[in-house]
Amino acid sequence: MRGAALTLAALVALGARGAAGGCGVAEFACRGGPCVRADAYCDGEAQCADGSDEPAGCSVCNRTYYGRAGVAYSVALRGAPRAPFLCHLTFTAGGGAHGDLVQLAFDEFRVGRYEAGALDGCPDGYMQLSELGRPFTGGSWCGAADGAALYYSETATVTVSVKLFRARLGEPFGFRLRYKFLAQRDAIVRFGAVGAPLERGAVAPGTYCTRTYEECHRKRCRLQSPNYPGMYPRNVTCYWSLRQKDIPTCKHAMLSVRQDHSHKMQIKRSISMASLNKTGRAVRAWRECTGERDRLIFYDGASTDDPVLIEYCGGDWLPRVTSRGPEMLVAFHSSPFSAPPRPAAPAAPLRGFELDVDVVFADSDSLDYAREARRCEFHVKASSSEEETNATSAGGRGRRGRLHAPTHTLPPNTTCTWTFHGRPGDLVWIYFSSFTQYSLVEPKRVENGERDEEPTATLSPRPLLQAGGMRGGGAGLGGGCAVELRIWDGGGEGETGARPLGRYCDAAPALCARAALANATRSPRPCAPPDGYVSTAPLLTMAATSAPGTATHPLTFSLHYEFVDARLEGATLPLAESGGLSVEPPECSRRLTVPGLFASPRNALWFGRGGARRLRCLYRLETEGDRVELRLLAAAFGRSPRCTTRVDSVTGRLVCAPDPPEPGELRPSEAPFDGEEDDDLFRVPHLRIYESPWAGYRVPVACVCDNSTAPVTVSSGGPALELELVAGNLLAAEDQRHVHFRGEWARTAAPACAARRRLPPPGRTIHLDYPYNVNKMSECGETPFLLTARGNRSVFLRVWGEELSLAGAEAGAGAEGHCVTNNRVLVYDAHSARLVKAVCPGEQVGRTVHVFTPEWWARGASAGGAGGAAGGGRGAALLVVWAAREPGAATFTWMEVWRAGPGVNTSACAHPCEALGACMPGALWCDGRVDCPGGGDERGACGAGARLLAVLAAPAAAGAALAAGVVLTLGLLAVLAVRRARARDKRPLAALAAGRRLTDELLFDASRTSSSASS
Repeated sequence: MRGAALTLAALVALGARGAAGGCGVAEFACRGGPCVRADAYCDGEAQCADGSDEPAGCSVCNRTYYGRAGVAYSVALRGAPRAPFLCHLTFTAGGGAHGDLVQLAFDEFRVGRYEAGALDGCPDGYMQLSELGRPFTGGSWCGAADGAALYYSETATVTVSVKLFRARLGEPFGFRLRYKFLAQRDAIVRFGAVGAPLERGAVAPGTYCTRTYEECHRKRCRLQSPNYPGMYPRNVTCYWSLRQKDIPTCKHAMLSVRQDHSHKMQIKRSISMASLNKTGRAVRAWRECTGERDRLIFYDGASTDDPVLIEYCGGDWLPRVTSRGPEMLVAFHSSPFSAPPRPAAPAAPLRGFELDVDVVFADSDSLDYAREARRCEFHVKASSSEEETNATSAGGRGRRGRLHAPTHTLPPNTTCTWTFHGRPGDLVWIYFSSFTQYSLVEPKRVENGERDEEPTATLSPRPLLQAGGMRGGGAGLGGGCAVELRIWDGGGEGETGARPLGRYCDAAPALCARAALANATRSPRPCAPPDGYVSTAPLLTMAATSAPGTATHPLTFSLHYEFVDARLEGATLPLAESGGLSVEPPECSRRLTVPGLFASPRNALWFGRGGARRLRCLYRLETEGDRVELRLLAAAFGRSPRCTTRVDSVTGRLVCAPDPPEPGELRPSEAPFDGEEDDDLFRVPHLRIYESPWAGYRVPVACVCDNSTAPVTVSSGGPALELELVAGNLLAAEDQRHVHFRGEWARTAAPACAARRRLPPPGRTIHLDYPYNVNKMSECGETPFLLTARGNRSVFLRVWGEELSLAGAEAGAGAEGHCVTNNRVLVYDAHSARLVKAVCPGEQVGRTVHVFTPEWWARGASAGGAGGAAGGGRGAALLVVWAAREPGAATFTWMEVWRAGPGVNTSACAHPCEALGACMPGALWCDGRVDCPGGGDERGACGAGARLLAVLAAPAAAGAALAAGVVLTLGLLAVLAVRRARARDKRPLAALAAGRRLTDELLFDASRTSSSASS
């Protein structure tokens, strides 16, 4: 509906005239014609045929207009007025049925001309708006606008003033608007619904639009442009102060402002239909905010002296802007001159902008925000590793955790540093699971159809910095980096001893994106180096510099950090003293000489979570001739150990019994320790304890593989114990919290057992007793005997007693029931520490168990060089343990033997032992003791005369009488000895004479593949 609404008194007069002419109230009767609405009178357009509704001297200017709420009226200025020209149009909402607010829609606007960037942007004329009771801004609109531009008053009365100073030839003039009066309850876009009102802040007295917002965590705070949702006035400055006073205990408050919807983010620009098809959203900020543009400025604090977070002057959205603290100041400035906004037909979107306000709470001790206003520094300090020894969940800031980029917005040219302070002995390990940086300030795109109000050219936007900078140095395109990341091993740039680990210019560092996939049921492959960075000292520094600021160039990352406890007990144990074991990593071979507490390695990089597949550590507890007392305080071997610790029925010691392998599980043949292990036990984590009187030689004392056996007490018989922690197939989620041990040890006085029980070649006979008496060889308890051979010779051992089955013990069954004592003689291979034989000790005249070192069975092994030595240059050796549990005795004899050549021919031996098919040392030949089974070394030429000559050769100065007595005595003894030996060897010799085959109860057959037999 079109027409001019006059004053209330004029409407009454017109109503009276209409009634007189037969028209209704609020209607006007044309002369001789129909009735028209009263608001068509003097509206600038003739409705009556005779023009009686537009009498001479009629003008719409300098009038006050009223109307009913919800009814649209129109008014227009027709023709080009003569300059100078001044027209005031006042619109008043009378309240109640006449509305509370005024809506103006400018359907046609051609007033003067607009010169963008000029000191006086409207030199020929302009339109101004003012509201009753509000400060006059002095801003002006001029030029031409197509389509409808909307204006909503903040008060009940608004005045439109149109001024022309000069009229230029060919410059059109047109001014037509529609107005409507609205009830405040219907203005839900501005004020919100009745049940959910919006918080628009408290207006500062004497200002046009300065407001204060507080406690926005309880209310829906909105920052609205003046006269929202219509176009805002010109030459206006608003300050919106945001404050959060109510902060929960142990929390830190930050204020965040954003707007994601383009129809609520319109600052002095238009949106065409073509722009709705864009694939991206543009943001105009910083250098694009030239003098004639309207802008929003966000300050990181309560005043304009605080750092500027972003200067925003238009775009499809407003990215999130977050203050560092509980205060933020937002300033809005509109230019003095402009043409009315030009929305695209047919849809007329809202004019102006509305910003959402959120309050972000962070833990007061978190690393989500910088502590100081102008210094972006973060310090992460490690706690003691002992505090998390038994922890099973991911640690917080103490030993490990996760960091993100600062939650708040960083001003331009801000450098944030993160310094990780470890404790003495720590290393710092970091890796990124994500790293993203990109620019929101895009170049102007012509294809989107977007038009500016300013016809003149403006400064071109800053070119985008391309991604993919140079690692280790260099700069990005354009000679600078939008985002630069630097990492140092040490205290940072310029610090003494700092070593660069990486520099990245507009590029991501080394990433381990799979870490983001980890959850309670999924354990991805560990993020081990080179996916991350590890320092060599307890200090690591990282710095990130954002040149454009993070409001327009967001920087986000997720960084995992951990303080790795790299401390190791004791000193390095040389490889030569570790028996050639494949220790992995090599640093995990240690010697401990100072009694006290000790523990397994706590270096997470050595476990599955740090990328390691296996672990093998060797700890040697060593004293100077004393005895070691060990107490294993605690031990763990995974979250769900698949192994059981039990007492072996044969040896009486703790052994590990792993569960049967699951389908597809790593087979022992695939065990990774240089292929040297085929033990099924290496599938599961376990701890073995060894007695090791001599470096490189050891016998197992105990094995623990479950989480419930500790504490365990072990006493050595010699000066050293060794602990070997083995995990051959570490899981990805396992670390030092799941596989570890902890113990303490002390030294106690003891005789020099290690030297006493290292028996040199060529051999001897040993008698052992329990309880220990004057026999010094027996008092060293279970300290092993070391039997070694020279060169490439082999060791032959004969033990009196019955052999016990080892297969039953390995399967968990008991020993054979014919052993009447709990005492044992245990024989181990000296190089592999493998139990070779378990013997139930018996009388010296009973059965014997024979043992050879493994290389004896290698065909062609002879005395012709050292190439046949066992262990790749290590001589043949056996370890014998006298494990006495009750009163009893044991006897064994040993000697070194060798082959004279292929086969069992002993004719080339100077001193043959035909029962073994071997050569034996001359020092044992005819020494009065039977060393060769069957007594071959004490027969034949070993008569009484030979022994007499041997005896007499030494004391050459003895008297004749004494010599005669010695001869007589030795002769009698020799006769008795020979008769006893012949009686004992009667049956074997008869068998040999009859030509029978050698059996296990007879002599050894050199063709056998076993390393032992009984006789």
